Amino acid sequence: MKTLLLLLSCWWMTSAAASELLFWHQKEEARAWFPQIAKQYEAATGVRIKVSYLPTGELKTNLMRAVFDGNSPHAAMVPADFIGDHRRLGLRPLADNVFAAGMPPAALQLATYDGNRYGVPLLGGNHLMLFYNKKFVEAPATSWAELVAQRSQVERKGSQLIGWKYAEMYWFVSFMSAFGAFPVDDNAITLDTPETRQALSFYKQIADDGLVDSSCGYGCSYDDFKNGKYAYAINGDWAFKDVSTSLGDDFGVALLPTINGRPMVPMFSGMVLIFPNQDLAGETGKRLTDFAHYLQSQNIQQRFYDDIGSLPVHPQVVDRIQQTATANMQALLEQLQHAKAAPPTPAMAAAWIGMRKGFELYMSGHGSLEKATQLMQRFSEHELKKATKTNLESKQ
Repeated sequence: MKTLLLLLSCWWMTSAAASELLFWHQKEEARAWFPQIAKQYEAATGVRIKVSYLPTGELKTNLMRAVFDGNSPHAAMVPADFIGDHRRLGLRPLADNVFAAGMPPAALQLATYDGNRYGVPLLGGNHLMLFYNKKFVEAPATSWAELVAQRSQVERKGSQLIGWKYAEMYWFVSFMSAFGAFPVDDNAITLDTPETRQALSFYKQIADDGLVDSSCGYGCSYDDFKNGKYAYAINGDWAFKDVSTSLGDDFGVALLPTINGRPMVPMFSGMVLIFPNQDLAGETGKRLTDFAHYLQSQNIQQRFYDDIGSLPVHPQVVDRIQQTATANMQALLEQLQHAKAAPPTPAMAAAWIGMRKGFELYMSGHGSLEKATQLMQRFSEHELKKATKTNLESKQ
């Protein structure tokens, strides 16, 4: 009898563990929301979702380490350009049955590399735009020249001009675009160029001129902006809902200002659901597929927007948003139309790392523009070779 009870106990614990799915994400605004969604999903299906939040800067590193150690989560919601590291993240091509019917081709393209889909699109956007506080700004600047001209007026009203996450490469890329630079071309690194040097020089100069605090972190463009310390902020669609709630009628959204007559073009990447080290065949695969369909459902897609202000990809929900858009939401959507997709390639994944190395060299004053972009190029190509080696080894 004791043996039977022990066996039943072991069976129950094994079944319970098998019914639990581990899910990681990096959306600060969804830290409380995803556990609520997980509880509702468990109530409907009996499958428990254990949710863990990791900051954006830590998510990829921890995912790769977990894949290497063999203890990765079953699923994670990540920026779509993570797919460039699909080999090191242990991602397999996904079958058609994982995707909801009617998924827009543009959304699917964000999750596709070399003809294979490695993630399930859940959210669109993930792009930068210009926020402004109407207490300090009567009409938003459309160019950097106009922005500079407003500085004294803004400061007389008791605010500083503008803040953003200055040392983050996702922000810097938007400035690169105004000089005709982009980190990659297909799967090749394109950082050691005159255009990148022009962008880097301009970027440092505006900090040297005091237009922006180079030590400004994310809180600078988020909390400090909401508290009226800054008249402008460059921030993303992920902050739209909370900032709108905080500032109310004083909140405004505009396109990023032009630089010398050329537009700033932010990146967009959207968010995708990935399955590190998971084969979607078998019982666990069925549960993961069902969870993917749940997050793609019209109800949850609508709640992504209503509850946390994220842009969904479900066509009917997107249509409803467009039909009822406020002026600020219309500006957000217009900026998205003028954004460029972050390619889900190994080169793009490598470029993020190399860009930071060269950026830090130049900003610290320890290297010239030429040395900075050379380091960007060299380090990115080194990372790309490492990824390529990983790819080849995994195919053997």
